[in-house]
Amino acid sequence: MLNIDTTLIQLDFDNTLTIGNVSELIHDQFGPGNWDEVYAKYLNDLITVEESNIFSFKNLKIPRDDLDEFVRSNVKFREGVLDFFIYLNALKLDYVIVSSGVDFYIYSALSSIGIDPNSVVIKSGKSDFKYNGISVKYLNPYNKYIVDGFKHSYTEFYKNIYSKIIYFGDSHTDIKPASISDIVFATDGLDRYLNDKKIDHYSFDDFNNVLKIFQYNLNL
Repeated sequence: MLNIDTTLIQLDFDNTLTIGNVSELIHDQFGPGNWDEVYAKYLNDLITVEESNIFSFKNLKIPRDDLDEFVRSNVKFREGVLDFFIYLNALKLDYVIVSSGVDFYIYSALSSIGIDPNSVVIKSGKSDFKYNGISVKYLNPYNKYIVDGFKHSYTEFYKNIYSKIIYFGDSHTDIKPASISDIVFATDGLDRYLNDKKIDHYSFDDFNNVLKIFQYNLNL
């Protein structure tokens, strides 16, 4: 049985809590003009996920209110996410969302399902809306600028505070932080990678399944 007081749940956001990537949803709808070029560079490993958001949002000249409304109207969460958060709060388990995404759309998305984003610890890209676009910057746990390995930097940091890290992720950007975590829940690309490498983990598609694993496998 896990010690609740010394365990941390670290959750990725895009396509882990949600179905699909919210950043890509925004860019597919609003651009900017260089979005296809930036996305192609990211897919070909020419830039990092952090850089893809820095480069693409800097030219996105859409008012925040419009983006917030778009996200709230179009984001889709995996089934059971709200119940999972209620469960974690009831157990008083520490949890944190660490995402290479951007704060404003994470806040809007969470609020769309009744979660107060101010009640959740969220580490992500920080946005600053300007007249000519959105400035995005990433800071590691020591308040230093970072453009690669954002999620991994926080997992390393939390490993020095908690005895157990339970990690949730979905893609190749989660491989490094997952590799130093104690228990891993994986979906999509991360799940396929761990299966190929024969690395122990829990597969999931929705959080109803995750809740059952927490209750019956982890005895929480």
